[in-house]
Amino acid sequence: MGTMPQPNNTAQCGRFEVPLDYQNATAGKASLAVVKYPATKQPKIGTLFWNGGGPGGSGVVDLASALAQILSDTTGGQYDIFSWDPRGVGLTQPNAACFATATEEALFWGDTVPYAGIEARGNSTDRADIDAFYAQVPQVDEKLVRLGQKYQEYSPNTFRYIGTAAVARDKVVMHDYLEGPDKPINFWGISYGSVLGIYLANSVSVFPDRVGRVVIDGVLGPEYWAQQPSYELWGVSIQSADDAFAGFVTACASAGPGNCALALNGSTPDSLRQDVWNAIDVLIAYDYRKSHGLSLVLSSAIVHFDLLKKMYFPTNNNTSSVGSISKAKRATEWDTALLPRTPVFRRQKSSNSDPASSYAFQGITCADSVDAGNVTTKVVFDNILRVTRDVSHMLGPSQWFSFHYCHRWPVRAAERYTGPFNKSVPYPILVVGNKADPITPFASAKKVAEAWGNSTFLVEQDNYGHTSIAMASDCTTEILRNYFLNGTLPSLGQFCGINQAL
Repeated sequence: MGTMPQPNNTAQCGRFEVPLDYQNATAGKASLAVVKYPATKQPKIGTLFWNGGGPGGSGVVDLASALAQILSDTTGGQYDIFSWDPRGVGLTQPNAACFATATEEALFWGDTVPYAGIEARGNSTDRADIDAFYAQVPQVDEKLVRLGQKYQEYSPNTFRYIGTAAVARDKVVMHDYLEGPDKPINFWGISYGSVLGIYLANSVSVFPDRVGRVVIDGVLGPEYWAQQPSYELWGVSIQSADDAFAGFVTACASAGPGNCALALNGSTPDSLRQDVWNAIDVLIAYDYRKSHGLSLVLSSAIVHFDLLKKMYFPTNNNTSSVGSISKAKRATEWDTALLPRTPVFRRQKSSNSDPASSYAFQGITCADSVDAGNVTTKVVFDNILRVTRDVSHMLGPSQWFSFHYCHRWPVRAAERYTGPFNKSVPYPILVVGNKADPITPFASAKKVAEAWGNSTFLVEQDNYGHTSIAMASDCTTEILRNYFLNGTLPSLGQFCGINQAL
């Protein structure tokens, strides 16, 4: 087991035991890694629970970093900010492992698309690309079945107990320990954290009456999460991805080469868009990947994936492919832009040792998802191609996402919640969404808010990037602070600009 991260000067780290199965005491215990950032002002209002998404994101890492102070300042300083590594995640035990080492993991997956990514030009209409893509269906199907056997080998007591319904119960138990059962539960969740907030407010009959001040930001559609075959969520999730990309190239052209690695003097949004497509299709990634194989890359799969990361956090100027496209534009030989290969899946984390990737991302998604017995791996491949052609040429092939594992995942959560998702709560929930979020579109936030009716207030931020924290907005910050401090609600149809450029 890993060690706790070095906390900032104020964060307090510890552990909290909960039942693996709230309906079966004989199942054993989970040991949650927890962290608290104490209130900086008095009087203290209470405890605010934070979940930064994923699924699979570490709350301990979040609050042991500078983010803790940002969250505290945004909410007015009068809350203890509390977070944790949910079941299967980070330092919590048991963990969600399928492999002992990264080397074992790499040998298992080889050059299959869940690990190496999807190589394709443009909107994936090239016949040779399509044939190569579909040629992997039998091998990928066999790998996904074997992956289910791997989890039984390495984590036999984990994946059945890491569903979101159980995590919502954990949150209630921790709140009762910290604040007592007579106080409302306050929560701020972004991305997957929005699902956790929705489950808190709906999943068990006693919980809605206990909801206090809750913000969900970057909203995942709960009906797709829990009621539909999970692979369908990919097309829904990235429906605003091309709008986010348009926002990025516009901001990059405006920022210029001093503040955006992709820009040159005189760059325009159209020229930058073409530079990226050239990099993917012709000049660097696709042709070199086809010519040189795995030993040399900037592959088109990695460019797609790094651009997705860039759309998440626009002010992060260090994604490797963006920097490499920039270098390539300035180079006499395109070879100078090539990077040592790192498989797409492994690019989600980095380490100087040899740890395998966590499978909490896949495990939590699939624990919550419907077991659609008629879905095949061929159907999943078909959907990836459809989404690439019809929804987002840029990000459709960016990653074999967690949604794409579940049709072959052999286990679902011991406790699953499948709706309804519109139970009345005692105090309105604040629903926040970006105008052009690449992975959780504003349409999802709007749909959730409309389903909840008078139980929600909706805030739209005029921004691209993932969740409202991707770029600063004084307007949104003021709304959040007033809501958490005083319970003040924004006006209906609130629209907030941003105060940050690249």
